[in-house]
Amino acid sequence: MLGLTNECIQNDRLHHNQDAVLKLLSSAQDHIVIISRHLDSTVYNNDAFSQAASQLVRRAKHTSIKILVHNTEPMVKNGHRALELSHRLPSKIEIRTICNDYSQFNQSFLVADSIGYIHNLKSDLYAAEVNFNHVEKSKELMEKFNAIWELSTQDTAVRNLCI
Repeated sequence: MLGLTNECIQNDRLHHNQDAVLKLLSSAQDHIVIISRHLDSTVYNNDAFSQAASQLVRRAKHTSIKILVHNTEPMVKNGHRALELSHRLPSKIEIRTICNDYSQFNQSFLVADSIGYIHNLKSDLYAAEVNFNHVEKSKELMEKFNAIWELSTQDTAVRNLCI
């Protein structure tokens, strides 16, 4: 449970990552940040993720989801549900492309309410560390995310689809 369970869990399977992402997203009350190479469709492009994300951002005025990806092309090409959701709720969900300064950054993570996280040291693998109550590590990941976010911009392909 977010904010309660301070146990470091090692995941190495797709379904474990899917479960952890959904549990973090479902128990968040304020914000979610995600950084990923291309927002892995097997984890993030499904009804359960879309519904949980929609519920979070509609919960209160201040809730938000920020997503950073290296490449939006697969998302646009395949009609990613997160992209569709960002078009319906642009003030709540924003997707940006990672700037060139971080082109070699190959980690992926999701941080919920700056409290819990799932962290893959190698974005293309499902080996991940999950913790639902580790403020220090979550803060470290948030600082990395915010540094990259500030230098990144919204991809024109994503923005053009909003018309």
